[in-house]
Formats: sequence, structure tokens, C-alpha cells
Amino acid sequence: MKKHAKDAIIESFKELVSRKSLDRVTVKEICDHCGVNRQSFYNHFSDIMAVFKTIFYEELSHEIAQNRTFETWGGGFLATMNYTKRNSKMILHIYNSSYWPETNTYLTHLSSRLLDCVVDQCVKELNVQLKEADRKFIVNFYRHVFNGLMIDWVSEGMEEEPEIILKRLLIMIRGSIPRSVEAFVKADIK
Repeated sequence: MKKHAKDAIIESFKELVSRKSLDRVTVKEICDHCGVNRQSFYNHFSDIMAVFKTIFYEELSHEIAQNRTFETWGGGFLATMNYTKRNSKMILHIYNSSYWPETNTYLTHLSSRLLDCVVDQCVKELNVQLKEADRKFIVNFYRHVFNGLMIDWVSEGMEEEPEIILKRLLIMIRGSIPRSVEAFVKADIK
């Protein structure tokens, strides 16, 4: 029964946020919609944002986990964009809500973790030592590129096909992460 309540809450959240702004969705409304009591909600989630984070993590984590290397990161980027497009109404209602800053912080943390893996892999493959400050700079630079593209795409209504955006992105950065790592190692910035 506990798993059923969690699934019901998640489905109700998705349905309600697909219809209206997250600002207008309440815990009570989610509970009424799926027929669970408030205590059941709080047994599974600390607040409304925890529901979104669970959804995003559970529905994308498998796909992204398979694409955490330099050779395969594009698959994770494409999976994220396709997920966003499939759930566009929910994503737009979150984007246009007061919850967006918290959502953006969560997504920033998630993309930083994924890029950490990509940069670490480049460092290992190049067999070089990279200063922590330089590694963080590279991760932050590419995170801004990826997140910026995603946010612009969402704010513009997600009309362009994800595959086209990925093709353009690949043209721009093909090989650039390994070159960045090598350049930082050679530059030896103090």
C-alpha cells in the first residue's frame, strides 16, 4: 500500500501541474486528487518540490546514468531534452512558478555532478593532473552552456527539436572538453 500511495501522489502531481502553475497546486489538492491523506503524503515527501525532484530523478536517472562519459554525454543531454519536451506542460508550469529558483538549483547540482564525471574521465584518459580550481572552472563553464541552452529552449516554448539542438551543440564542442583539460594543465594558472 505504501508504494501505491507514493505512485498515486506522483501521478496526481504530474496531472495537476500539467494543468496549472505549481504555485496553484497544494499538498491538500494532491491528496484529494489521489485519495490519500496528508500524513501519507508526508510519509513519502517533505514538500511539493520533493515530489518533482523524485519524479525527475526516477524518470531520468537510468538514462542519464548510462551517459556519463565524454563519448556518451550527448545521449544524456538528448534524453533530458526529450523528457522535458514530453512533459512540456508540467515543465513550463514549474518554470513559470515561484518554485523555479529552487528547481534551477536542483538541476544545476544534477548537471554539475554529471559533468564532474565527464571531466574526471577526460583527466584519466589524458593521464594528467588538473588543479581542483581548474576542474571546477571547466565543469561550471560547460554547465552554463548546457543549462543555458536548456533554459532558453524551455523559455522559447520547446519548439525546436532536441536532435537539432544536440547536432548544433556537438558542432560547437566536439573535443572541446579534452582540449580544455589539456589547456588548463599546460597553462598552470596560479
